[in-house]
Order: sequence, then structure tokens, then C-alpha cells
Amino acid sequence: MSVFRPARVVAAVLGGVFVWAGVSKVADVTKFTATVGEFGLVWEPLLPATAWSVIGLELLVGGGLWLGRQWAIKVSTGLLVVFLCVLGYGIILGLDIECGCFGAGDGQARLTLSQAVAVDSVLLVASVWLAWVSRGPMLISGNGESNPGKVENQGEED
Repeated sequence: MSVFRPARVVAAVLGGVFVWAGVSKVADVTKFTATVGEFGLVWEPLLPATAWSVIGLELLVGGGLWLGRQWAIKVSTGLLVVFLCVLGYGIILGLDIECGCFGAGDGQARLTLSQAVAVDSVLLVASVWLAWVSRGPMLISGNGESNPGKVENQGEED
């Protein structure tokens, strides 16, 4: 069995998490923007642009992971590292706020910052594993055909 079959499943699940996170934030952008502001890391006039940028990146990365694009694996890893840094900052400051990971909910079923670190850490491990197993050929070639994991010399000389 090729290692690429499990990688496709992990990429699809990880992509689904990113799409879910993005779509749930779109449902109430105003609350998500306020949640971003509660961290105190972004200048207030830039909060809406920052919130929409996060949403756009999550949706783009989720779609890219679903399509098996190598760049999406790298961007997802980077986003998760940034998210973990922001969450760590909030924990160090002792902030008692909603993480905003899956939108800004009503406060009933929210993730604490520590819980969000645990979730993002699992996602980061999945993303790093995905990057490691797909470091050679891409999950899907540029023409949309599956790549069985065979790397061929494409006219390069030694």
C-alpha cells in the first residue's frame, strides 16, 4: 500500500478542518474580528482586514489541501505555527478569552486557549507528517492525475 493513500486522507481531514474554521468565522465576522482584537496584537484599524485575511487563508488552504497541493501543506504548517504563537501569547498574558478558532461562538461551547493549543498541536503534527510523507512528489500532479509516488528524471543531467 502506498503511503500516499493515508496522506490523502489526512490532507482531506486537515483541509476540512481549515474550511470548517473559515466558514464558521464567516458566519459572524464581527464577533470574530472582536475576538482577534481581544488578543491586543493588531492595531484596531487593521482588525477587519486581519480577520478577513485569516478567513481567506483558511478557506484557500483547506481547498488546496483537498486538491492535494504541496503549497497548501506548507501554508497550513505556517498558519498553525502562527496560531500556536498567538495562543501562547494569550496564555502567557493570562487572557480569559475565546480562542476564535472555529468562529466566535456564544460562549457556551467555546475552546479555552489551552484547549485550542492542544487542538492546534494535533493539527500541526498532522501537517508536519503530511509535509514529511509528501516531500518528494506531490500528492496530485499539476494536471490533476494521481501521482503514484514515482519520481522520474525529467531531462536533468547529472
